[in-house]
This record gives sequence, C-alpha cells and structure tokens, in this order.
Amino acid sequence: MTEHVSSDGFADYLAGLLDPRADDELEAHLFSCRSCALEAEKLAGLAVAVHRAVPPVLTAGRFEELEREGRIAAVNAVLPGRIAEARFPPAEKLLVLRLGGSDLSRARRVDMELLDLDGKVLARFDDVPFDVARGEVLVVCQSHFADLFPPDMVFRLERLVGDTREEANRYTVLHALR
Repeated sequence: MTEHVSSDGFADYLAGLLDPRADDELEAHLFSCRSCALEAEKLAGLAVAVHRAVPPVLTAGRFEELEREGRIAAVNAVLPGRIAEARFPPAEKLLVLRLGGSDLSRARRVDMELLDLDGKVLARFDDVPFDVARGEVLVVCQSHFADLFPPDMVFRLERLVGDTREEANRYTVLHALR
C-alpha cells in the first residue's frame, strides 16, 4: 500500500471490517508511514471515547455493561407522583434513575421530555429504550448535565399506543449538585 489511508479505511480497520489481506496491508503501511500512524492513533482515541460515551437513556443491556465496568455510582428508583432526590456522583461515575411504575405493556414507542418545575420543555427524546415488563425507562444523570439543565426537573414519559399518544407518567427529581 503506497497511498495514505483514508478516514473510511481507518474506520473500517478499527471496526474490524477489513478482510485479513487488507488488514495486513493497512498495518504494514502504518508501520512505514508516520503520518498515517499518527492519524490512526487519533482515530483510535476517538473510537475509545465513543465507546465510553453514555447516552441519556439506556437500554437494559448497556446498563448491565456499565454496571460490570464499575461506572455506575448509584441507581435510584423513581416513582410517579413522588418527589425523588438525587445527588450527582463524581464526574467519572454515573447516576441512573429508574423511572418506573408505568404501564408500558401496550406501548409501541415511548418518548420522554425534560421539563423545568414550571412545565417548560427543556429537551425531548423520541423513541427511547424502555422495559415493557418492568414498566420503566433508565435515565442517566451525569455531572456535565448540571451545566445544561436546572438541577430540579420533571421527566414526562409519553407512550404511543396504536396511533394514540398518551402521557404515561411524570417524575419529579431534585438534584443536589454535590
């Protein structure tokens, strides 16, 4: 391989999508081309960062993976109609809110809104992962969110049943910043 490696080529290599011959050629090129080796190092760092990134709403599988990695500091069960208190963990750890107690058995989709205590919509997440059997949505509170949202908020879940949108529940969470 005499040409420099494209970004797509690096991405395919990091994702393990190249056939063995192309993989060997790319690795040989990286040993002989300082420019491509430096670029590969940057992209590998980006790949690690993407893998470590945590979305605001988790699937049960991603939750279990984060738990095995020791990245979850606490899990708070939050029920509708009650005010829950949560404390942000250290920056490298995660707080998971189990928004439970909802009947999601007929839902084909669940959407979530974040509202301030006055009811103003701050953010909307469409088609979030949800656990039908447990009737819950797993939300991640991360300390860097403290700069984006007020510490006290309401999470509103909506379920789509057939073509009808219904409010499933509201959850009020007061966050202590430390």
